[in-house]
Amino acid sequence: MSNKKLQGLREELNAIVPYLEEMRKKKVERWDQFVDVIEQIKKVASEIRPADFVSFRIPVDQSDLSLRKLEELTKELQSLQKEKSDRLKQVMEHLNTLHSLCEVLGVDFKQIVNEVHPSLGEADGSKNLSNCTIESLASAASRLCELKVQRMQKVESEVLRLEQLKVSKMKVLVLKKKTELEEHRRRAHLISEEGYAAEFSDEVIKAGVVDPALVLEQIEAHIATV
Repeated sequence: MSNKKLQGLREELNAIVPYLEEMRKKKVERWDQFVDVIEQIKKVASEIRPADFVSFRIPVDQSDLSLRKLEELTKELQSLQKEKSDRLKQVMEHLNTLHSLCEVLGVDFKQIVNEVHPSLGEADGSKNLSNCTIESLASAASRLCELKVQRMQKVESEVLRLEQLKVSKMKVLVLKKKTELEEHRRRAHLISEEGYAAEFSDEVIKAGVVDPALVLEQIEAHIATV
């Protein structure tokens, strides 16, 4: 090969090298974009579907680094991010409900949350947003709601019992005061009035037809006038 031809090939090669270098640089940049998107997909997918998550394989042969492929992966990432946002909203709603119920019931909120999944109790870091986690949170909230209802029913039952006990004791006191009034009237040789007898009859008092407290007040007023 003549020196002239060799010189020509060298010039052509020197002209091509910058172009090849630019192509290599763009390929590296494109590769970095792929890696970034795929790593984000892997992270989000592991948070929302850990049980079904299959690690994405980075195309080590770099055979398809086209813009079309990058756009497909980007759309997949956006779809997963939207799903993550929706799931996170559900999780936060359940956590707020649980926190309110735990405060009312005096239950350890952190313990309940950690039993569902430890990541939910951490201020930083990613949270498990799987279907299992969301269902477990809903189930925990449902259990605490049932416990709240049971406690309220127990309190209402106790209030009713105490009220009935109060009324029962009041009736006993009224009957005792009635006997005391009748004894005062007997000693004063007063004849029982028909209206008085009907108003303060044992049947009326025991039946609770009238307010025992009111009857007691009236009897004491009668005693004061005898």
